[in-house]
Amino acid sequence: MSYRAYSTHPYSSGSPGLFAQLPPVVAALIKINVGVFLVMWLLRLDGLYALLALSYNGLFRGMIWQPVTYMFLHGGFMHLLFNMFTLFFLGPETERAMGSRHFLAMYLLSGVLGGLGWIWLSPHSHALCVGASGAIYGVLAAFATLYPRRRLTLLVFFIFPVTLMAWQLVAGLALVEFMLAGRDQASGIAHTAHLAGAFAGFLYIDQLFESTHLRRLWSRLRDYVAQRPAAPRASPPLPTRPKWTASSTKSAPGAFNP
Repeated sequence: MSYRAYSTHPYSSGSPGLFAQLPPVVAALIKINVGVFLVMWLLRLDGLYALLALSYNGLFRGMIWQPVTYMFLHGGFMHLLFNMFTLFFLGPETERAMGSRHFLAMYLLSGVLGGLGWIWLSPHSHALCVGASGAIYGVLAAFATLYPRRRLTLLVFFIFPVTLMAWQLVAGLALVEFMLAGRDQASGIAHTAHLAGAFAGFLYIDQLFESTHLRRLWSRLRDYVAQRPAAPRASPPLPTRPKWTASSTKSAPGAFNP
């Protein structure tokens, strides 16, 4: 299946051709994922692949980089195609709404929490988890949270168009993933990573990006880390002295003026 949003907006990423209208983070993520896939496929780097893929044994042995690196590996061309296709159509508008830094943070956080959720809920010691699906489900959830009534066309098998609102699409996908969550090992698909990634994307938008209280705390934390003084508070106005007019300085009749 594939996704197609109705509205697009021009945004120059500084890259020619296909990436010319993409925001910088979306364009960079697609290039990195495609580039890593081609390098791994052409050079057959199986040993490096096993070191970068996420596994319970790997984390237990101290390979703490795996929750990040696994999301840039893919198990096959169709796996890569579905993920990058979704990122290509839904990622740009989400990045424009959030800003590039927030979008990158949400993408990476969804991928990391998706992988850790897979480790926690499906702890198969020798199994490997690869793919950006956890991060992509985070993008889907973030898009549906920002634009819940945006109509999207779902192309089933790239042939049959079905139009749904964004929240309906994500809710339906989440329900399917929840029903299949216990079959990760049998199906070879990390459904629990999809669920955890979608949950992370939703929470990022709902609790951090759109929460003014948390954003204020985040701003103060950044100021503290950067050793910058916080914005000074406005000082209260000074008390005004009474104005003396010329008539008030005149002496009363019979008074003595030196």
